[in-house]
Amino acid sequence: MSTGLTNLSRLRLTGDDTEETVLQATDGVHKLHTRPAAGGYCLEVKSEPTIITGTHYGIECTVDAKPSASDTGAGVRGGGFIGRLYTGYTKTGGSLIGGYSQIQNNGTLNGSGIQAVAQYALIEDGGTWTAVGHVAVSWLDSHLDQTVSAGIKSFQYITNNGDTTFDNVFYVYAGNKITNLFTIESTTDGDLVSASTTSDYTFTKTRKIKINVGGVTCYLIADEV
Repeated sequence: MSTGLTNLSRLRLTGDDTEETVLQATDGVHKLHTRPAAGGYCLEVKSEPTIITGTHYGIECTVDAKPSASDTGAGVRGGGFIGRLYTGYTKTGGSLIGGYSQIQNNGTLNGSGIQAVAQYALIEDGGTWTAVGHVAVSWLDSHLDQTVSAGIKSFQYITNNGDTTFDNVFYVYAGNKITNLFTIESTTDGDLVSASTTSDYTFTKTRKIKINVGGVTCYLIADEV
């Protein structure tokens, strides 16, 4: 079977004998449909690079947008990772994750210049940036319009389930090219931002949040209400 794929030494399709595993090419689009009866992989790509310089890519996915005319609204996604619970089904445990990144060191890391990062996002230089609505290295968004009856709802969830003590939750290498730590766009008084006041600054119940500024330990003061 000709797959039309290059740079893959082996393409393995795994599925149950009673289920469907189909790889087809139509109009230059390769579609893989697999419906295994049990867990496993729809598509598994495994490589064992022996290089000692350069960069090895386990999977390279590049989309070069070439609008046929003036582009006023088309979106481009380099890759899409979507995890869905299908209509009519119920989960009472486990997880539902759209995309998952992991690094694991089974050997020895020994170099002060090594960057060991589970996920990396980059805005590359190039082109002409005349006007945009927003430029961001990472965008967190929610379209959820449902009532979550129990549990905590957060835009970012940070845990440490290992014994290693981390120095920071965030490390900002700012130099002189980042203006603000963050910006809260809304000035409407509400749950996130209180009304302007000085009357409730008692400083009788304060908590200090430890930060590091330029190598110096400092504290943000939080006044308990």
